[in-house]
Amino acid sequence: MGHYKKRCKYENFFPPKIVDRLKLKINVTPNFTTMVTGHGNIKSYLFTYKIKGSPTCSCKRGEQTIDHIIFGCELVEQERDRLKDAALRSENWPVSKDTLINKYSKEFKKFTDSLSFDKL
Repeated sequence: MGHYKKRCKYENFFPPKIVDRLKLKINVTPNFTTMVTGHGNIKSYLFTYKIKGSPTCSCKRGEQTIDHIIFGCELVEQERDRLKDAALRSENWPVSKDTLINKYSKEFKKFTDSLSFDKL
């Protein structure tokens, strides 16, 4: 149980409710799954399992977490701007991750598909 709590500290995952997920009309990809669950090629997650030597993002502005990639990493600024523009039509930025999944799923999917974790 202690290991699980330690792991969750780094993951910041936000899995959609099953009912909401079934309503989404999107093809789930590895990048999408990584960004929704926090399990995958995220440095903070890989660092937890000693697969990476550091949780620091390649932008050097903090730990590479889901929140960092979505809301702060300068390496994906252009990709985030497209996602942000879609949300700003009817919301204030930043929106919750839940809102990204449920209200802006197509834009969020495009954002996740545009990520190259090898370069992050």
